[in-house]
Amino acid sequence: MHRPVATAGLVAFLVVDVALVAMALRSGRDAPATSQVAASLTTLTTPTTLTTSPDTSAPSPSVTTSTATTTTPSSTAVVTQGGGTPGGVPVARLVSALDASTAWRASAGSCVAGGSRVEVTTDGGATWTRLPSPARAVARVQLLSERGAFVIGAGAECEPRQYATRDAGQSWQPPTPVSGGWARRLDEPTRVLSPKDPKAAPCGTATVVDLSRTSATQAEALCGGGSVVVTNDGGHTWTDAGSAPGAVALGTRLVGGGTLGTYAVRVVAACQGLQVARVTADQGLDPVACVGADAVAPGQVGLSVTPTAAWIVAGEQTWVASGDLTAWRLA
Repeated sequence: MHRPVATAGLVAFLVVDVALVAMALRSGRDAPATSQVAASLTTLTTPTTLTTSPDTSAPSPSVTTSTATTTTPSSTAVVTQGGGTPGGVPVARLVSALDASTAWRASAGSCVAGGSRVEVTTDGGATWTRLPSPARAVARVQLLSERGAFVIGAGAECEPRQYATRDAGQSWQPPTPVSGGWARRLDEPTRVLSPKDPKAAPCGTATVVDLSRTSATQAEALCGGGSVVVTNDGGHTWTDAGSAPGAVALGTRLVGGGTLGTYAVRVVAACQGLQVARVTADQGLDPVACVGADAVAPGQVGLSVTPTAAWIVAGEQTWVASGDLTAWRLA
């Protein structure tokens, strides 16, 4: 028999305080195929100093930026939380684009402290107009037309509600409960609301960083750590759709033949800023651009991909691309 050996050690506990808020959808059914339900919010604490993640993919091509702007993009890399998992923080800087000219962006705020902010641009991001926010916290904004949109938000009780507007955000209809839609659950960062499962866990025990919907039955989720999963049955089952290590935001659109075009914004050493890459399950990652955005805190990057354009919001910076996402300009 071995004699027991007494040991002594110091154990340090890291406490990560994540305040999650809840979201709401349009009552009765999910929005049309142009809408994407569910970006979860996280109340972020003051960011720490960040470090980049290594890149195992091919170098990103150079990016053509606009010469019209007087703002010079920083060469400082956007980086992930020091010592943390790349992409492990849910998206809290939101963007929804209609085309290359019109988009909405929002800051999440929180259920407890409020502070949500909603803005609109109709000139390609050159100027933004602040709108009255319909809720203390905003989980997602979704444009349906030039004047129609909805916001997923919550009040102090963090109960998910959906708020609709028909006059480009100048006024809001009374909130409606969530019913039959897609959304990240802000009170449970590993779960999403889906038409078939109100508490689906597409990433298992990992955080759902971003959720991108393309139809009433199809959506993709970006998981903490970079894996991407897809459902084609309303969230009942989820399967592998590829991997994007270092990804901090996800955007999808339908391309030829009804197949998905999936894009991730990544933080990698090969790009001094934000790398945009196409994600596929069978062919891996295809880097398409390197966007020279300023450094921002985790959770402060949002991506919106439309059939004709794409938008990235990184903190207070906005970048807009052509349809193939290879050339980006700073708005």
